[in-house]
Amino acid sequence: MANALDEQAPPSLPGGVAVVGRGGAGGSAPLLRVEHLVKHYGGVRAVDGVSFTVAAGTITGLIGPNGAGKSTVLSVVSGFTPPTGGRIWFDGRDVTGLPMHRLARTGLVRTFQLARVFGGLTTLENLLVAAPRQRGLSPLGVLGGRFVWGAEERRLVERARALLRRFGMASKADDYARTLSGGQKRAVEIMRCMMMRPRLLLLDEPMAGLSPRLVVELEQILVELRDEGLALLVVEHELETVDRLCATVVAMAHGRVIAEGTMADLRTRREVQDSYVVG
Repeated sequence: MANALDEQAPPSLPGGVAVVGRGGAGGSAPLLRVEHLVKHYGGVRAVDGVSFTVAAGTITGLIGPNGAGKSTVLSVVSGFTPPTGGRIWFDGRDVTGLPMHRLARTGLVRTFQLARVFGGLTTLENLLVAAPRQRGLSPLGVLGGRFVWGAEERRLVERARALLRRFGMASKADDYARTLSGGQKRAVEIMRCMMMRPRLLLLDEPMAGLSPRLVVELEQILVELRDEGLALLVVEHELETVDRLCATVVAMAHGRVIAEGTMADLRTRREVQDSYVVG
């Protein structure tokens, strides 16, 4: 794949633009279960009793107008922000209140609305820093040098280069991350998450600021990841993208879930229509 997330590069999906499809129902038990989730900021009820599930190997959409509480839900589920109430289960384990770094080690990771990269590192280095439990960071690794961590480093570099090729950014491997375009920085953030071998990836508005062509190309990559078994929970304002990607969509307004189903079904629901019209 050529530079798929370079604003100036031509479309590069093999065989042209592929049709994006939805995942199935996944396993019998949900990978993620959120029950009666609550988050208050003083007197503001940003999230007010939200419940939903995400099955393995599926993409679930989380939609709603600005201020609905979508990003707050992602922050609480990912451990970035502690909940005020409710429970969160991941792979059958109660993970309510666990901090973000501990959840990431279990396979639950997230991105943010604004792409965050280490500008003074190269694109390749940005990916390598995300790999967990590297031997070179241990006391034995420091003392033993390459004899201890050399083989692991070579494996990590190859995995990072494979991701760069997949996202069409192999030519950017040695470029400083601060020189990348907005779309490329967003891709780096997703690739950095993939270096952690996630089982559930939470994406906060991944299509924001991308051109229509880049949206289609990123959609295709997300579908490929889903087909390989990755579960995704996606907050997205572009409803056409949600329609193409998501088997199940959860609609929120005023911190609450107001409807759940396919995007086609939600478009006909009066409560969903009203939430976008009157907020």
